[in-house]
Amino acid sequence: MMVKTTYIEETLEIPKGVKVTVENGTQVTVKGPKGGPITKDFSHAQGIKIAVEGDQIKFSAHFPRNKTLALVKTIASIINNLIQGVQANYQYVLKVCYSHFPCNVEVKKGEIHVVNFLGERAPRKTKYDDAHVEIKVDGDDVYLIGPDKETLGQIAANVKKACRIRKKDPRVFQDGVYLFKRMVGEEVVWEIK
Repeated sequence: MMVKTTYIEETLEIPKGVKVTVENGTQVTVKGPKGGPITKDFSHAQGIKIAVEGDQIKFSAHFPRNKTLALVKTIASIINNLIQGVQANYQYVLKVCYSHFPCNVEVKKGEIHVVNFLGERAPRKTKYDDAHVEIKVDGDDVYLIGPDKETLGQIAANVKKACRIRKKDPRVFQDGVYLFKRMVGEEVVWEIK
């Protein structure tokens, strides 16, 4: 028989210079020196109470199930990532890879265009609509910079998906735009060598 947990409480420290506010117990807004305000809605997490007390964020739940226990940790992790992001921006670095047709990336208002991909006349496009993301193109490298890790990851995935090649052997046709480095500030967290 499983032992029932009657109450769970997780705390997260708010560092100096970062402002966290909670509205209606579900909408968390994080603002810091390098970005924000970023608002995340956790209204789907029923039974979990989020509150700011002094310089701490408290996540609590009465009589949680295993699913709720996991959700408390997930929400704490998402907010911790936001706090890190508004202190030192995340950087996702993408590499434009091609073998025969030289393609490049152009950033237009609200859209990323992969031009001359496999010699196609029409550019491959993907949209991004976030005011908190800065996109820089430097030769074959594309830099996605911003405080929200989730948004950067989604943009990187959308660009990779836009360059998907159908009905050809993927071992031969490896052209595309791929994520190869993730950074927090200037520190490299993950990299393909």
